[in-house]
Amino acid sequence: MKRLLSCAVLLFFSMLSNAQKNFEKETIMILPESELIISGSTNVNKFDCRFKIDLITDPQQIKYTQEENFIYFSDLKLHLLTEGFDCGNKRMNSDFQDLLLCEKYPEIVIELDRIESISTEYIKAYVTVNLAGKSNTYNLPVLINEDHFKGKFKINIRDFGLEPPKKALGLIEVDEIIEVQFDLKIAR
Repeated sequence: MKRLLSCAVLLFFSMLSNAQKNFEKETIMILPESELIISGSTNVNKFDCRFKIDLITDPQQIKYTQEENFIYFSDLKLHLLTEGFDCGNKRMNSDFQDLLLCEKYPEIVIELDRIESISTEYIKAYVTVNLAGKSNTYNLPVLINEDHFKGKFKINIRDFGLEPPKKALGLIEVDEIIEVQFDLKIAR
């Protein structure tokens, strides 16, 4: 029995070692001309909160492996400080940060789990969004043009335990559906 257990442990670590060798590494950088916007609306108007891209332009090493039509990533995360969003004025910035519980959860993390090749122009991205202490997964089409990636997806803030705020004694209500838009240019 002891010998069987030893063989099983050796086999397990051997498989882990081989799995690690299959990951390729590459260094990428998000270029300053990229955009990341969270858009929403109220019963009165619309708003766009743009992320300050210079906060995420440092080179990042990624690990990936390819299997058939999929590319799987190991720990590829985009860390977005909630204070890095500019909604156009100080009051809206403050309201946005309050909505996202900025003091308790100072960042939004978007993790790219894998991509699937759909055509020469499109991929499907499978992402996990970590916001306000909760995680939800999404898959979305992404338009690709060389090292340029563009897409958008909608999320319901209630899925993250957040309540749409009401302002002006309840006369202004924020819609619970917001849209994340991105237009990222990547350098290798």
